[in-house]
Amino acid sequence: MAGRRGKQDIREMSRSFSEYFLNTLSTSIAASDLLAARLEQMDPEKKNEDAEKYLSILRHSQFQLLRVAENLKELSADGSESSNSREAVDLSELCRRLTEGIQALVPDIELDFRADPETCVTLCDEERIERLVLNLVSNSLLHTPVGGRVLIRVLSTEETAQIVISDNGSGIPRERMDTIFSDYLRKEGLQESPRGAGLGLSAAEAIAKAHGGTLVITSDEGRGTKAVCAIPRVLPDELRAYREPHYGRMRVLLIGLADVLDSSKFQPPFL
Repeated sequence: MAGRRGKQDIREMSRSFSEYFLNTLSTSIAASDLLAARLEQMDPEKKNEDAEKYLSILRHSQFQLLRVAENLKELSADGSESSNSREAVDLSELCRRLTEGIQALVPDIELDFRADPETCVTLCDEERIERLVLNLVSNSLLHTPVGGRVLIRVLSTEETAQIVISDNGSGIPRERMDTIFSDYLRKEGLQESPRGAGLGLSAAEAIAKAHGGTLVITSDEGRGTKAVCAIPRVLPDELRAYREPHYGRMRVLLIGLADVLDSSKFQPPFL
């Protein structure tokens, strides 16, 4: 009973946390977007190398704010999801596409994609599942050194579709494993990480639960971390017409990886 009350308290705290910062973030994002637009419209002859550099830094900061805002929206949701927002999506193709896009942005770490079976179509909210995958991959990239490896797998069972993301990075300290989905609520948790607000894993768990699924994290400190998201499979006759995946959504990748990338990626040809 006490454990259930504790989880409810955490959810209420996160919702208050989210509502407060969302209002502040909305104002900050609008202001930074206006300033960036003005800088982009400057006469090219008046622009210099410093101006271009500062504009990319500004855009980088803006995308970091957008990432925080998206994750806060997930945490402030009531945990439910309208069935009307779900469509037939091939998770294998979605993860393959994301892997290719991420690899182009992060060439110093090897990303390996595998799918079994090659096609895994199920009913889900594509944009939210994309966010879940990007949050998990971002977490892996933050803790994987140059030359390391992140493996993204899609597996299928009779009952679930699974997205598995593992890395050979630094891993998570054992003493933090019990609080990885709520570390952002602790002052010391926010101070430990030099990049990011610590919301990614919590938002990923919220997305998994909204789909009636689970997110399980295991880690071996010094050897790597593994995340397994399992969502219920949908029978073929329950699927609506399969929708071809979106392509060219670089903005989605830049938001999802804003805490991993440096400011050089927030200018042409990426932006």
